[in-house]
Amino acid sequence: EETQVKLFSFFEELAEPVKKLVQTAWRSRGKLAHDVKAYVVLFASMLYSMPHRALRVVQNPKLHALLAEEEDPQALAAVLAGSGGALCLGSVGAVIGATCGSAFGLCLGAVPALFTFGLSLPVGAVLGGAGGVLCGALTGSSAGFVGGASSGMFFAYFRREIRSSAVYVSAKLYDVYDLFVARPTNAVKAANRKVRDGVRNSAVYTKDKALKSTEFMKSAAANRQVQVSVAGAGAGSIALGTAGAAAGALGGGTVGALVGLVPAVFTFGLSIPIGIAVGGATGLVTGGAVGSGVGFAGGGGLACLAYRQRGLPGNLFHYASSRLGSGGYGDDEH
Repeated sequence: EETQVKLFSFFEELAEPVKKLVQTAWRSRGKLAHDVKAYVVLFASMLYSMPHRALRVVQNPKLHALLAEEEDPQALAAVLAGSGGALCLGSVGAVIGATCGSAFGLCLGAVPALFTFGLSLPVGAVLGGAGGVLCGALTGSSAGFVGGASSGMFFAYFRREIRSSAVYVSAKLYDVYDLFVARPTNAVKAANRKVRDGVRNSAVYTKDKALKSTEFMKSAAANRQVQVSVAGAGAGSIALGTAGAAAGALGGGTVGALVGLVPAVFTFGLSIPIGIAVGGATGLVTGGAVGSGVGFAGGGGLACLAYRQRGLPGNLFHYASSRLGSGGYGDDEH
C-alpha cells in the first residue's frame, strides 16, 4: 500500500498549542476583567485630575522663571510643540499604517497561498504591517513636528498679543456672567454700580476686571462639574478623533484609489498611489477634525449631564426598593 502525503501537517501541529492557549486565556478571564477594570479606573482618574494638574503646571513659578531666562523662547516653544505633535501624529500614523499595511500584505500573500500552503498569508501580513508602521510613523511624526513647531513658534512670537486678547476675552466673559447671573441680586447690583461709577474710565478699572476675570477662570477650573465636563470632552475628542481619522484615512484612500484608477491607463498606474496618498491625507485631516469636534461637544455634554444627574440612579433604586418592600409586607399580612 502506497504511503499518502499528509497535507497541512504544520497547521495540525500548531492547532494543539493554540487550543491550549485559548483554554488558558478562558480560565484566566477573571484576571483579564480585573486588569481591564484597573486600567479603566486609572485612565479615568488621570483624565479627572488632568485639568487641575495642568493648571498647577501653568501657574508654576519655576516654569515662568525658566521661560523668562530663555534667550530664544520661540525656538523652545517650537521644539516642545513639535515634539508633542510628532508623538501624537506619529502614534496615529503607526496605527493606521499597521492596519493598512497588514491588509495590503495579506492581499499580496493570498496570491501565492496555494503554492506556499498558506504560509505567505501571515508572512505578507507581518511584512506589510511592519512597513506600514514604519511609513505611518515617519509620515505622522514629520507632519506632527512641522505643524507643532509652526504652531508653537507662532504662539511664542505673538504671546503678548495672545495674552492681551485672553485678558480681554476673560473680561468680556465676566461681563456676560455679571449681566446674566450676578445682577439679579441686590447686593451685587449695588457693588457693580459703585465700581462702574468710580473706575469705569481708569486703569484701576481694567486691572480690577482682569483680576476678577482671573478669579472667575480659577473658580471655573476648580469646579467639579467643569472638571468632569472637560474630562468627558477630552475623552470623547480623543476617541472619536482617532476613530474619525482612521475612518477618514481609509475612506479617503479608497476614494482616491478609485479616482486614480480612471487615468491609470495614461499614467502607467502612477495615478493610483497618488490618489490613495492624497485621498488618505485629506480623509485623515477631515475625519480627525470632525471626529474631534463631535467627540468634544458630545463627550462634554454627556459628562455634564451625567454629573448633574449622578444621584438619579440611587434615588430610583431606593424608590423601587421601598415600593417592593412595602408590597411584600402587604402580601405577608394577607
